[in-house]
Amino acid sequence: MAPLDFLRVLAHLLRGRLRLYQCYTNVTWRTCEGCLSWHGRIVANPKAFAVPDACPHEVLPFPVWRLPEYRAKGARMRARAEEELRRRAWWREGLELLPARPEEALARLAQAAAVDVYLPELEALVLRHGAWLRERPEIRGALRELFVAAWKAKFAKERYERQPEPARRAQEKWGLARIQELLA
Repeated sequence: MAPLDFLRVLAHLLRGRLRLYQCYTNVTWRTCEGCLSWHGRIVANPKAFAVPDACPHEVLPFPVWRLPEYRAKGARMRARAEEELRRRAWWREGLELLPARPEEALARLAQAAAVDVYLPELEALVLRHGAWLRERPEIRGALRELFVAAWKAKFAKERYERQPEPARRAQEKWGLARIQELLA
């Protein structure tokens, strides 16, 4: 244990704390920014995580002497939450730019899709810009190609390896069909 970590653990023990608490939230397109800001945070009092919304989250205890390990884990969790916030910003930019500057929009949407692809967001994009896209088959094709590739890459990520293979393949296949349908 590094000297600074030792001092942190010792400080908690001297205050009589044997447990600390870490917040876990499901990082998706619909998780509120408040819950994303708590993802991976560590506190001494679990009531500090009382969030007044309906986002799914858990507050789990851990022994204070494992603080260094949980701090490292928390840093990875916060990085994932920050990545989701950047993805959202790129997505919003792409939506706004699409009719006026499609090449820039495609670049922003590609940045967002490299992080993750969510079909409800894609459905909203088509709902918002469907008429415009129907008149521009080359842009529609570029979007289809972009999102098909990103959707396939999504299921190669580590977090999907935990799913049973038949379920993962069915979900991937369904999503690819939906993307083809939306951007036909």
